[in-house]
Amino acid sequence: MSYDLYFWPSGAAEDPDRLADRLADETASGLVSDERVLAFRAELLRRWPDLADMIFPWHHDLDWRQPWGRIDLADRFVGVNLPYGWEGTTVLPSLASLYGLDSYDPQSGHLLTPRSLPQDR
Repeated sequence: MSYDLYFWPSGAAEDPDRLADRLADETASGLVSDERVLAFRAELLRRWPDLADMIFPWHHDLDWRQPWGRIDLADRFVGVNLPYGWEGTTVLPSLASLYGLDSYDPQSGHLLTPRSLPQDR
């Protein structure tokens, strides 16, 4: 069983569920390039290198991994497909908020609020 989360610039979605559905299909119209998204993505991969196998869309930061799908969306949103019970799940909304990003849980259909501060802050 897996657990998906999406992150995008705060306030970018009037209908988060609809946006998440579009992003799952790699349709990011309405989202503009934002350096905070790339910075957040870099921080995720620095803290949890194992996320390289769970993060999307593809970006050159994934090194040797073969790109699939579009390669021009990494500066617009971050998606992760986590194993259920993954250790850092509760920290991600707090970390995203530090970068000015919303966190969306498509399983519950809700934007997430920060629950705790990142452990190593």
